[in-house]
Order: sequence, then structure tokens, then C-alpha cells
Amino acid sequence: MHTMKPSDHQQNFCTDEPLVTDFSAKKHAALQFAGEAEIKTVQTRLFLRHLNHTVTHSAFYRELYLEKGIDISGITDLDDIRQLPLTRKQDLSNTDPLLCVDPREIVDVCLTSATTGATPTVIPLTTSDLSRLAYNEEIALAMTGIDETDTLLVCAALDRCFMAGIAYFLGGVKLKARMVRSGAGSASQHWEMIKFTRATAIVGVPSLIHKIGLYARENQEDPAHSTIKKLIAIGEPTKDENLALLPIARELEQMWDAKIYSTYASSEIATTFCECEARSGGHLRPELNVVEILDHGGLPVPDGEKGEVVVTPLGVTGMPLIRFKTGDISYLISEKCSCGRTTKRLAPIVGRKKQMLKYKGTTVFPNAILAVLEGDPRFYNGYIEVMEHDDRTDRIILYAALSQPDDQGDWMRDRLRATVRVVPEIRRITKEAADGKVYQFNKKRKRLTFFDLRQE
Repeated sequence: MHTMKPSDHQQNFCTDEPLVTDFSAKKHAALQFAGEAEIKTVQTRLFLRHLNHTVTHSAFYRELYLEKGIDISGITDLDDIRQLPLTRKQDLSNTDPLLCVDPREIVDVCLTSATTGATPTVIPLTTSDLSRLAYNEEIALAMTGIDETDTLLVCAALDRCFMAGIAYFLGGVKLKARMVRSGAGSASQHWEMIKFTRATAIVGVPSLIHKIGLYARENQEDPAHSTIKKLIAIGEPTKDENLALLPIARELEQMWDAKIYSTYASSEIATTFCECEARSGGHLRPELNVVEILDHGGLPVPDGEKGEVVVTPLGVTGMPLIRFKTGDISYLISEKCSCGRTTKRLAPIVGRKKQMLKYKGTTVFPNAILAVLEGDPRFYNGYIEVMEHDDRTDRIILYAALSQPDDQGDWMRDRLRATVRVVPEIRRITKEAADGKVYQFNKKRKRLTFFDLRQE
């Protein structure tokens, strides 16, 4: 690859190759079933256009590449992406240097939810970016079998600048489904809306869908007898790393007599990887993303091996990113899906990179412990603390409140040993103590919360 000299600061990155902003399901439908060589050819062309647009118009990337001595004229193949530096979450703290259009072209502003307590990230969108967002969700929802005969209840906020609600709404509109903007309301509101509109599918976080079903049962009604036939799960895990349904997902399917479909998304990458009707991992969108799985050293790992998910969202015009580190750990599935699509699939997220723990020689994530316990009626609530032993090894303490005071909790040890292969220290606490700790930091749902008390 060519390198830049310090005097090359005025180098013109522009090319005559325009950025493709025509997002049409018909145009790219065949790519889902194309061969590997054709997919790579199309993806390479789109990536090079994305790279040229970004470096031409983004002060952040232009200065970064000058500093690193990178000349993008030496990037001619998709595999050359590995020569480019990674983009970190903290690089997005200031939007201005990343913006690639005149500010007057920004028509919508999205914010990340910042559930960890950090400052939300601003995601500015152009008209083209909204079109891209709608196209992605159109394809994602269509993969689950939703079409113009469906009535889709969107239980995600369309206000407060969140991306999910508007994305699913726009995608459903493109599918010509009947859209019900139920938003982030109460369980009672959602249940009444289901009955009133005869909704056939729900988009929402599993914990909320569970609350809606519980509300119905508490009012002597059965969600399994409702018109709902599909549950599109967002924001929370529904499967373990082996694609097996978690307890909460199994309970939801039984509660609603409906199939549940997993998704993975983030506002920064403005894309949803959704399962098809085979429900065997989220299909990648080669015309919208380049997805890499990298090890601790930033090197690619073979398909099937776990690593950090790194995404380059193609076709974004307002604030395009290159090699964005999501911080999530997963792996790619390369075997052909039974649905006939040839695109690779993203497996369920195993955990966050920052939360990866080493315990008695075994790698474990806090949400793996959560997956074992959540959904079991014997488990009420709890949280996890991690600290260090004197030898700098991790010490994991599970503070658990159980539904019945006379429950000794032996089943938790057996289940953890069988699934995650290690058993942390377990300390019993009251329901009040658990709620006080959990809801102080996490008001979204009743779930395990992770507190990292290790030294930096």
C-alpha cells in the first residue's frame, strides 16, 4: 500500500465514482442468493465508493489517514480494509469532524440510548440515510415473513431521538404493512392496542413483550389466543451462542403461541441483522455493511470463531464510518442457510468485549450468567460484581434474590455448572435489596446488572 508524506496534506481524495444512494429491494434482492464471488465483487465496488466519499468529505478520517500515512489510492480490494485503522466509540464524541455533508442536509438527528450512563452519541441523518434505514428494515422484516397482509405493532419509542422506532416504522411502511405506532407505552396500552387493531406481529424488547403478556393474563385474558403470530425481538438477547432459545424466549413463544425472531443492531451502524424464517442467525446485508470479526490484536478470525464485531456501514452519506468497533463479541456462520440465502449470518452476541471475564481458566460473560437464570420463575432479580484477587485474576460474585424465601438456590449452581461450566460465588439477598441496586442503574427491565469493580 502506498504511504503519504507529511507534505501531502493537500492531496485530493476525490474520485469520479459517485456514492450509491439508490436503495431498492428489487435492485439488490438477488444478492442474497448470489455466489461468494459475485457478493464480493458488488461489495468491493460499494466499499470503495464509501471509502472515497468518507475520506473526501470527513475531516476526521482525512486527518487520521494523513497521520497514519495512508493513501487510499492503494486500497483496491475489499481485503485491503484490514490496512485501515479502526474507529472507536470515543471517536464519535464530536460529530462535526465526522460530518460529510452541509449541515443543512441533515433532516433527522438520532441519539444512542447511552444506557451505560455515558453521553449519548449523536447520529445525524440525511434524506438518503433515512431511505437507507427504511430499506434495511424492509428487508429485515420481510425475512421474517411479514408482508402487506400484516399489522405490525411497533413497541419502540418514535420520540426522544431514538433510531429503532422510526427505522421499523419506515421499513414496515415500505413493505406496505399496516403500522401501529404504539411506542414506549405501558403494558396495558399495548395490550389494548393489540386487541383494537388486531395486530399480527410485535416489534419490541423481550422484557416488554413479556410484561404485555403478563398483563393480559392478570386480566383473565390469554395472549396465546390473540392475533399475534410473530415476535420480532430487539435490544435484548433471545438465544445463546449455540443458537438455542434462552428461557425468556421459550416462555414468550409459549405465552403468545408465536414464533420469536432475533435481531442485532446499533444506532452507529444504522443496520439490523435479522433472522429469516429458518431462525439460524442474523443475515448480513453485503450491500449495506462490511462485517469483520477480529481478535484482541485486531486480526480477522476464521468463520465460527468468536471475536469483536467490527462494521463498516456502506451507503451512509451524513456521518459515514469505517471499521467501527461495536464492542460486541460474536462469530460468523458461513454455512448456507436452509432458506436458500447464501449470505453469511451473525450469531447471537455472546457479550461485551469490556465485560469478558477469565474465571478459573474459563472465559465467561455476565450476560451468559443472565441467560441461565432469566426466565426461570424461581429467580426474582439480582446483580453481578466483579473484582480482582491479589493475583489479578477475576472474582465474580452473583447477588441473587429468589422468588421463594425457602428456596436454597442449589439449582442455580447446577444450572450454571452445566451451561457456563463455572459457578461464581453466590450470595442471597432480599428482593428489596436487589431492586434497590438494579433499578438504581437500570430502569428498563428487571434483569441482572453488571458492576465492574476491577482496577484499571
